Amino acid sequence: MSISSGLTGFAVSRWGDDPWALGSWSLIGRHGTPRDRIGLGTPVSTRLRIAGEATHPTRAGMTHGAYEQGADAGAWAAGLGHRRVAVVGAGMAGLAAARALVARGVEAVVFEARDRIGGRTAGVDVGGTGFDLGANWLQQYDDNVLARLAEQCGLTVVATDFTDPLVLGSAVSTTKTDAAGLEDELRSRLAAAPADASIQDVLDDWLRSPAPWAPDVIRRFVDAEIVMDTGAPLSWLSARHGFEPGVGEGDRWIVGGYRLLTDHLAAGLDIRLSHPVYRIEIDRQVTVNGEDSYDAVIVTVPVPVLAAGTILFDPPLPAAHRTALDHLGAGRVEKVILRFDRRFWPVHGYYRVHGPEPTSVSEWLDATPADGIPTLVGLFAGPWLAGLWTGTDSAVARGAAAVFRAASAGHDCGW
Repeated sequence: MSISSGLTGFAVSRWGDDPWALGSWSLIGRHGTPRDRIGLGTPVSTRLRIAGEATHPTRAGMTHGAYEQGADAGAWAAGLGHRRVAVVGAGMAGLAAARALVARGVEAVVFEARDRIGGRTAGVDVGGTGFDLGANWLQQYDDNVLARLAEQCGLTVVATDFTDPLVLGSAVSTTKTDAAGLEDELRSRLAAAPADASIQDVLDDWLRSPAPWAPDVIRRFVDAEIVMDTGAPLSWLSARHGFEPGVGEGDRWIVGGYRLLTDHLAAGLDIRLSHPVYRIEIDRQVTVNGEDSYDAVIVTVPVPVLAAGTILFDPPLPAAHRTALDHLGAGRVEKVILRFDRRFWPVHGYYRVHGPEPTSVSEWLDATPADGIPTLVGLFAGPWLAGLWTGTDSAVARGAAAVFRAASAGHDCGW
């Protein structure tokens, strides 16, 4: 019997290869600060503004941060008296901007490069049920505008406790008390680091004098809390600003996926799918791709896409905005959704797998509550991706299933 036998359905993300994402959520590099987020979101002129999760000073990397920045940009354009506005990107920020414009009587035309809406929220059907290959959680639930919208729409949400994962595999589980002490020590060291230090610099210094913790315990903690949370090299991440808060503050996931929200937000909007924007010219009017003219444009594409020069701005973005793009970036966290004919893992809700290699960490959500069919959603980052995320989607899914099966072998499935 194959170790991945029982696998009845799957879906695999490819955010690192997606030309309209080039990674996951935004992060601050070793030469950056939160001021770069604010600077990137500062209007370039009365006709151009960049918006999205990367421009939010306190909710970066989160869908409601993207929504709030998009809605604010829409209100900004309407407040300037613009009557026809182009919105580049139909992700959460773009949809929010368009809705804010339309609500104020402004014509909004949304250009989306993909053949779908949602951006880095990416709904997919597996076995007839909707799941998320992109953004998965309503974070900071009690203070989340999208959570309120989900409640208004009558959607079912399920809480996830990231602070109490069931650790599987070869690792010795760290107690909550130890984890709290490790995080306090880590954050203290990061806050005291030189302005241009990386997280790797801080980790190297800590490991030279690790007491009272063992070096491997520190490394596992950093792998689980930072590598999994960012998907970026520790040598690139800012020590002071690269480990941002947000995860684990009452997070809940939507049964049926984020698509239920994005479809609701997109209803009635003028969205032009499969229409990538490559050139934006700004003079007395805004011209998109050398064709239609608008009073203003709101650009909501991810930081790596902007930094890659995918969109040519004429005139070029100001130096302050280009510097912000140099200081910001995105890591890579990939996701796999696996459906099985039977449950073989213990009932818990959230799991962390260490191994088989010392720096290999993956995290898993038990998404069985979606429809009662045994389902796991796995998140992979760091060293895993170079080997596991190659070949066909089927090969990735089988490999990921094997990782979880091996780690959970011998654990009571709870039945």
